[in-house]
Amino acid sequence: MTKQEFIKEIGAYVQKYAPKYGIKVHSAIIAQAILESASGTSELAVNANNFFGLKYHEGRCPTAIGMYKKVGSEQKADGSYVSWTMKWCKFKNMEDGVIGYFDFINNSNYANLKGVTDAETYLKNIKADGYATSLKYVDNLMNVIKTYNLTQYDGRDTVKIVLDAGHGYDT
Repeated sequence: MTKQEFIKEIGAYVQKYAPKYGIKVHSAIIAQAILESASGTSELAVNANNFFGLKYHEGRCPTAIGMYKKVGSEQKADGSYVSWTMKWCKFKNMEDGVIGYFDFINNSNYANLKGVTDAETYLKNIKADGYATSLKYVDNLMNVIKTYNLTQYDGRDTVKIVLDAGHGYDT
């Protein structure tokens, strides 16, 4: 799958499910999938259909079919990294992985994401909520959004165009 095919496929799923969870901005989430999964080519994406780096928590993602163990790293406040074997959510397919993302953020820790319409605000909020440890998380994702013009996926009119373009997804 090419990077553009990955973006279109994951983008369609994000647009399909985001409204059900009160999430209005899509570009930030698509950028997260691109960055977290190396556009669907990372070990976690290939072997666990986990495109968002979702750590396993019992019952947190009902679409998860189990856990996948692999070494992961987190950045500390001083800029150094620490690595260890972590437990990650494993999903049946990309669609369930996207639903898993929304289930993962659908709790009070991430309530400040609902209704946000600006990608940068969404990313600053999710970073502050503890979703990611990278000190440059917001900057890196904003660069991904700009590089791939992901704001085209934001807004209701775009959802209709993308979904009506023969991708077989309904709203």
